[in-house]
Amino acid sequence: MSINNEYTHRNELSPFGIYLTFKSNFMQMKQVHVLFILFLLLSACAGRQDNKNVTTTNEEKGDTVKMVSPLISGESFYKEKDPFNGIKELTGTNITGDTAIFKIGETEMLVKGNYLIAKNRYYNGDLLMLFSLPDLKLIKTFGRSGKGPGELMYPHLVKTDDPDLLCYVFESTSQQLYSVDYSGKMQLMDMQFTDKKGGWFSDKQIVHVGGNTFLYVESSSNGKSIFHTEINKDSTQVKEIYSLSLNPKQKSWTAYMGDFAVNTEKDRMVYAYKYFKIVKFMDMNADSVRTINFERNTFDDTSPYRVDGMDGNITHYWGICSQPDYVYILYSGRTPYDVSKEWQKHQYYIFVEQYDWDGNPIQKMKLDRWGYFTVDEERQQIILASLSDDDPFLVYSIPEPDKK
Repeated sequence: MSINNEYTHRNELSPFGIYLTFKSNFMQMKQVHVLFILFLLLSACAGRQDNKNVTTTNEEKGDTVKMVSPLISGESFYKEKDPFNGIKELTGTNITGDTAIFKIGETEMLVKGNYLIAKNRYYNGDLLMLFSLPDLKLIKTFGRSGKGPGELMYPHLVKTDDPDLLCYVFESTSQQLYSVDYSGKMQLMDMQFTDKKGGWFSDKQIVHVGGNTFLYVESSSNGKSIFHTEINKDSTQVKEIYSLSLNPKQKSWTAYMGDFAVNTEKDRMVYAYKYFKIVKFMDMNADSVRTINFERNTFDDTSPYRVDGMDGNITHYWGICSQPDYVYILYSGRTPYDVSKEWQKHQYYIFVEQYDWDGNPIQKMKLDRWGYFTVDEERQQIILASLSDDDPFLVYSIPEPDKK
């Protein structure tokens, strides 16, 4: 089954009323005629804006409305063809100077403006580190590890578009949320996520989409699902909006592990599976879904997807970074055993796949180190926290995509 090109695209022009007061019928007819011509011109311009993101502004209210093109649903198969047209090999520049030297472990990184925040398991008892950009100098550490008030055990960084905040931090044991400003001040929010039944910690992957509203991926009765939640003081509303299951008979959450990202400006969600070479792009209501499938040559509902055992399976995707123009996904393509054998020979490398927000493959890059990554699209850089370097930060310049 190829991508379905039949979709509905609506260009809506806000209706406007005309109230005219004239001293003569002649002047009234002349004014109406001019406005009618302007209306036709505006309608023609609107009709030429198919498949583009358009921003319109109401000057009286000062409101800006973002109009986004709909996502084309369907499935693209790439098992025997390379949509990236080869791999671009990149060499990283090690950032030394006045940066922190620390052991990389369970690292997460997020870039916003002139700051990078990192969650890391090892650094003098603190789990969070704030760096300046582009020099990656350590500003401060915070987020004390522990079980006491305000301390963290298993925190995760939560992306937000709130201009006053650097990010949120979600503590998975208590399901509490902390705000973090640009100075590194962390404050407990009056928000409590709904507990997952069974288990003493949460595996939520959360993205803030505005106000008290969040989207997240969590284990579900089907294995993994995407949820929408709105958290208020008196109530918390949760709605499952999409099941990530690929096989109705395989409902283990470990089979559908992966990485989740959202772009609110483009009305998009994306999920990349760890144990399947599959990436799903969706609008934020999951009404339209586009699947990028490297597992098969064609649609086949007679052979269900299956993961037999975690240790012997290839690790495909295991990191993701949402940026304004593109989404970047870290790709291994090897089993953990194969990686460890290469490390013994000092062979370190990892791949980054770049897609636009409609699910179109853009380019694939090979980094000369292995580690955890984030992307600074403003400076056109990939930032890697390397597992094999004493000075852990390496920076890679993102090449210009080839014209297609």
